[in-house]
Amino acid sequence: MMLSSSSTRAAARMGVKLLARVVPSRLTDPPPFNSACYSGSAGSAIAQTPFPATVRGTQEKWIKRFESESIPEPETSIVNIIAHVLELSGPSEVGNHQNSSLNDAQMAKIEALCECRLARMPIQYIVREWDFRDLTLKMIPPVFIPRPETEELVELILQQMDNEQETLFLEIGCGTGAISLSLLKHAPKASGIAIDQSRIACELTRENAVSVGLEERLRIFKHKMVDNLPEELNGQQFDMIVSNPPYVPSMLIPSLDPEVKIYEDLRALDGGNDGLTVIKAILRIAGRYLRPDGVLWLEVDSTHPPVIEEFLTKHGDLMGLRFMASYKDLFQKDRFVEIVKL
Repeated sequence: MMLSSSSTRAAARMGVKLLARVVPSRLTDPPPFNSACYSGSAGSAIAQTPFPATVRGTQEKWIKRFESESIPEPETSIVNIIAHVLELSGPSEVGNHQNSSLNDAQMAKIEALCECRLARMPIQYIVREWDFRDLTLKMIPPVFIPRPETEELVELILQQMDNEQETLFLEIGCGTGAISLSLLKHAPKASGIAIDQSRIACELTRENAVSVGLEERLRIFKHKMVDNLPEELNGQQFDMIVSNPPYVPSMLIPSLDPEVKIYEDLRALDGGNDGLTVIKAILRIAGRYLRPDGVLWLEVDSTHPPVIEEFLTKHGDLMGLRFMASYKDLFQKDRFVEIVKL
């Protein structure tokens, strides 16, 4: 998982600055998220203003309120909320409805959801869905929100996949299912297995798979990976393993935004003291479960590629792995690593 602020196409929709993983303070699934943000019963202490109950007036009112409360990206926050409440095709449509009137129910829902944003809830959780490439996926807290960089990882993999061959891949840490489902949609002969230690994440991946019609080609396991995969997968060999694992060093916790620290599953973020704890476990798994010439794709911290290359220079022959290349993300940072099974 990545350490970045919102950007490019995804940034046009994002109402929060998305940063990186942090160290977990819990070792089991967090309780189901219980928030008035979804029931529409959030209390409102909004002062009455002279702005009329139109889209334009409501948008201007909440931009000012968000700015006064130092909420990141105030305009994209309210635009996404209005688009969600009005059930528009996307936030870009809000501009076509500036003079439209809002009824009392719509105003009440907008204000309730804006209260959630004032509490620093990520906009993806507020509107309950988000685009990942050409998929619209359900988002629920505390499952980790896919970032724009991970879309680049998927594109990189698809460019090198042979879509005419049957491919079996494993995703470690599936979260919302964004990576697996994107690969399956664009590689019709592929099938996948996804694992995650979070029950909520596994259920969300399954729900998203059903919603996009790909559930028949994806098996999902709740499993906390240390050195082994689930017993059901003993002896299984994969053509590819992909992961956007926890990789943020623990020392970066204090610098993270409230949107991340309060709402996202902290277990999905902790990479240990050097950010490499889970990555090294994945390397061990890849050495055992990849077929010869199989490929491991990782999204990592920008400081990690040379460290991983040095590690495999020393231990790669024993593990049966070779570092092939690293690739830059849209911020021109080394973000993705390709490793091949000998």
